Amino acid sequence: MLGAWDAHYGAVTALGSSDGVLVSGGEDAAAHVWVLAQALDQLARGDSAVTPIASAAEHTMAISSVHVTPGVLAGRGRIYTAARDHTCKQWRVRVERQGPRYAGRTELLATLLYTTAISDIAVDASETRVFVATAAGLFQSNLYAHTQAGADGTGALTALGGTGSAVYSENHVQFAAAETDVVAVGLSCDGTLAVSASRDGVVRVWDTGSRQCLRTISDKQLAGGVSGVSVQLAPPQLGGPRTLATAGLLRPDAMAEAVVAPRISSISFAPLQRLLRADTTEATAFEAAVKTRLSGSRESMAQFDAQLRQDSAYSPTSRADSRLLGALRPADGSARKQVADLQQQMERLQRHNARTRALNDELYQSTRMTETRSAQFTVGKLDAGMALLLTEDYQLIEFPSVLLPRGVVLGSVVNIDVARDRDTERRQRSEFRELQEQILESFGTRQPQAPVIRVGHTTQTWAVLEWEPLDLAAAELRSLHLYRDGQRMMQAMPATAELANRTRAVKTTGLDVGQTYEFKVEMRTSAGTFFSNTVSLTTHALDNLTGVRVCFGECESQDEIDALKDTLRRIGASWTDSVSLSITHFVARYKSGAGYEAALRCNVPIVKPDWVLACEANGKLQPAIKFHLE
Repeated sequence: MLGAWDAHYGAVTALGSSDGVLVSGGEDAAAHVWVLAQALDQLARGDSAVTPIASAAEHTMAISSVHVTPGVLAGRGRIYTAARDHTCKQWRVRVERQGPRYAGRTELLATLLYTTAISDIAVDASETRVFVATAAGLFQSNLYAHTQAGADGTGALTALGGTGSAVYSENHVQFAAAETDVVAVGLSCDGTLAVSASRDGVVRVWDTGSRQCLRTISDKQLAGGVSGVSVQLAPPQLGGPRTLATAGLLRPDAMAEAVVAPRISSISFAPLQRLLRADTTEATAFEAAVKTRLSGSRESMAQFDAQLRQDSAYSPTSRADSRLLGALRPADGSARKQVADLQQQMERLQRHNARTRALNDELYQSTRMTETRSAQFTVGKLDAGMALLLTEDYQLIEFPSVLLPRGVVLGSVVNIDVARDRDTERRQRSEFRELQEQILESFGTRQPQAPVIRVGHTTQTWAVLEWEPLDLAAAELRSLHLYRDGQRMMQAMPATAELANRTRAVKTTGLDVGQTYEFKVEMRTSAGTFFSNTVSLTTHALDNLTGVRVCFGECESQDEIDALKDTLRRIGASWTDSVSLSITHFVARYKSGAGYEAALRCNVPIVKPDWVLACEANGKLQPAIKFHLE
């Protein structure tokens, strides 16, 4: 280990590097840019703290992924950070030399906003596309958009996003066949292939141009989950390209030995590209490249490493240059002796390196265990609130007097021990993460839903509109408004969410007979304004009595009420047992009873039973004023 330093207030959650520049992201929602050479120099000099050359602190939750493009120190590179606050940000680092040191500052270039927390990102080499793995699936975000072609047939590229506006979710393209919980994503060197991995261990290979799934890899060894994806050029012993000019893309001879070796088995799926067989030059003679899987034991790993060394471009077993190396090898065996001496020296260096590493790890662990520091001070001034303490080199600090031992006076010498409480740090970090998750769950994952209304009851001159229970998520209801034919009405609506969810209906009056109206509800909340669906209704004509709905009060007898119910059936009307917004008339002969009092409160017309008989006799709705119960 070359060095270790404190970089974040919480755990380091993401790392990215390029050209000697390291970018770290942590649970403290900050990203720091380090020049490795400068940081190691500070450690070698024994500096008290290693400082980054620049920092980015625009995120509000823990950073989950970092991508660094080449050329950061030269001013050409970009840094991409993704966090659990649903955003991915693009940064530029302005670097300048201040003597022997680097210094700089970050500038936010673009912000991409998604609907869920981000797990991983990948950026193509041209920096025009960002591939984002989220809990909602795999997305592709274009950083540039083509503008309309001009008169000369040319167009231009326009950068999306910026410091003042974000690129929202409707501008991102989703890979439709991807799983809903993608945790990692990687890109091929040319950006034509993308590899995604889900939390349940399903790995998919995609064509980035068409966003079609080319291959699905579901291996039992991946059932425990996948934490990361990396796409690299295959080494020669796995069918990758050779470095020798005469070899081209031919598979080395040692490949067959590696495949049939014990503890190494071929994988059941074929690769995306095929290789030309080594024994022919015909264009149609292709075969599938062979990939290998190691069992994980030390013996198989050692055997794989041996095959890798034997198949390197400069080894004597390489097919293209074996005769050349044989011709150059001295006949007296002196080269073989030199190689054996070098191998012995390498073994001694490896043993020494292992002992040094073990000692360094032990020292590092002991330093972590003993983090208490002690300092000696002389009391220079003492009062009821604050004491001035002097060090041996006359450094002055202020210290609360209540924390000093009893009996301390002017000139007393005190020792102060300062210890770091890592257990409390871990507990507080855990509580902070839980609080962040609770805040995200309460305020960041759901938003209020638009109201859903329907027509409850319709008559000749009024109608009752009903709505489903209001879903406000974590927002507060500001007001409800009713619109008729696009115009806001002066209609009394429930003032609170509790009242709105208890009544769930409103009665609108003053409608014309036989007319069609459209209604919708506007809901204003602390999270924005939402409009309901639009419903259409047509008021009844005078000869349409199906909208009549009555409630019976106290009459002469139950037989009279039964006879009135038969009359209502004949004219197509209905009745109910309780007073509500949907009844049109209250029928009774006496001014008494709970139903009578409720009808007065609801301003429902109270008529005599003769009104029902008059409606049947005339075949249309009769005015209630002639039949009011006096």
